Amino acid sequence: MSLLSPRTRIALTPARVAVASGRDHRDAVVTVPGWAGALETLSALLAGSGLRGRTSVTLSHHFAPVHLLSAPPVALKPLEMQGWIRDTLARQFGEAGRDWRVSWQVEPPGEPFLASSLEPARLAELEGVLRAASLKPVEVQPWLALAWNRQRRRLGRGRAWFALAEPERLTLAGLEAGRVKRLRSIVMQGDAVAALADLLTREALLAGEAAPAPLWVESVLPAVNWQGVGGGRSVHPLAGGREALAALLEN
Repeated sequence: MSLLSPRTRIALTPARVAVASGRDHRDAVVTVPGWAGALETLSALLAGSGLRGRTSVTLSHHFAPVHLLSAPPVALKPLEMQGWIRDTLARQFGEAGRDWRVSWQVEPPGEPFLASSLEPARLAELEGVLRAASLKPVEVQPWLALAWNRQRRRLGRGRAWFALAEPERLTLAGLEAGRVKRLRSIVMQGDAVAALADLLTREALLAGEAAPAPLWVESVLPAVNWQGVGGGRSVHPLAGGREALAALLEN
């Protein structure tokens, strides 16, 4: 962590919220799962904490969806890129997409890239909770971007799959040459291992996978044995349960 990095880090998921500052780490279950419940839980965690200043926030895919977009036809400056992403999302999801707060991963020209979106009303609500606790968000990012930046060297430059698992949602990225080439996120019900096995089978068929590539899994679900995904591929759990929640707080 650099000297300029925010000391306070926050992670928001529909089921659990965590706050860390230095060695102080606290988390709590969201009693009413969802955005409003997560903000209420965050407010309770921050009450009387004495925290001040800059903070970074990591958001579940439930709250900040991530999209895999094709590269624009020409090189764009950052402000132009922001407008181009908003136009692209508006074509896919409707005109409301033009108002979304967007961020993106910088990749070499011509390569597909990850972009995240956040509804402006949710951002305003989050800022209001933080402002009431004398905190200023200087970075709001999706879990996938944080995990990808932290793990991409470990994942290597071969073919692989990278999954994020959280309550009621799975996000699966297909990797080639060290870059994301496929991205799928689904609402999950029932057994998480079976759901990931089904999703991976479909995506592998669509990708024309000739041999089972390794699978890496980061999950905030408690006590899941991901080896059951099977399919003849090696499975590498990166973090699970509260350990993964702590990983959401890393920079």
